[in-house]
Amino acid sequence: MGRYFPLVAVAVAIVLPLLTTNTYFHHLLVLWMLFSLLALSLNVIIGYIGELSFGHAAFFGIGAYVAAILGMHTGLPGVVELILAAVIAGAFGFAIGYVALRIVGPQFAILTLGFGSIIYTITNYWVDLTRGPMGISNIQPLSVSGDFLALTGARGYYYVTLFFVVAFAYACYALMSSRTGRAFIATRENAPLASSLGIDVFRMKLLGFVVATAVAGVGGALYAHYLTVVTPDVMSLQYMAALIIMVIVGGRGTIAGPIIGALIYVGLLEALRAVGPMRLVIFAALLTLSVIFLPGGIVSLWKRWFGESEAAPRPAEEGGAS
Repeated sequence: MGRYFPLVAVAVAIVLPLLTTNTYFHHLLVLWMLFSLLALSLNVIIGYIGELSFGHAAFFGIGAYVAAILGMHTGLPGVVELILAAVIAGAFGFAIGYVALRIVGPQFAILTLGFGSIIYTITNYWVDLTRGPMGISNIQPLSVSGDFLALTGARGYYYVTLFFVVAFAYACYALMSSRTGRAFIATRENAPLASSLGIDVFRMKLLGFVVATAVAGVGGALYAHYLTVVTPDVMSLQYMAALIIMVIVGGRGTIAGPIIGALIYVGLLEALRAVGPMRLVIFAALLTLSVIFLPGGIVSLWKRWFGESEAAPRPAEEGGAS
């Protein structure tokens, strides 16, 4: 059952938009895929290298602003903007990770929080470049070149984001099946022991951090092209908290967990729209209950019901994700 489940899940995901012509349902599907991509990227940091980052939304915002600014000033094709968003977000990730990952313990989380706050402040006040709190609007649709194969509807964006989610999920699966992936897990579980076995702990953490931030940049660029508007709010703590909830509730250190967590978040976001700000309280309660009663996340129920599951990670002993 576990062997064929991913194929069945992808097939169902492909068919979903075809079941209805409701454009709002398609919009929710796009949000699900976008958040799934972001949650999967954050899962590399939290679930695979065992660090807790409070600045991941900043890389998402960097990717979104790169796509928006390049589209506004250069008119580059959307595909090229996706690549540049990944490169620039990854470059910021390398710079931040090179400094922050040398620090052991909760100070890493604090440093990433500070970085996120700095980027958020810059986008708010650098009006000449980012247009400040008003943001950038009328962003061109995603296309191969000019108007060639330009996406105009939610269904098209859904399939594009689904492609990136499936591709990155498979990349995570391949990574975890490789020596590098096993080095990630060894680093997460016991960094001093991993180092004594010849694993370059800092290099493994930096590699995972850069990959995660680059993918977050791609997610931000897709977000900007889809909504055609981007504001500094995409880097707020609300988005950061949402991503952490998706990973923890779904199941960190797994592939299906962040995708399930994103589905739960988008579903509850829509179902609880009438309660307004109280949604944040409900999300916080959901996170608390999950940590207490389901430390392995929703995917841990699979093992209870069917006797098989992706291995749920233990809390990182080096204190980065405690």
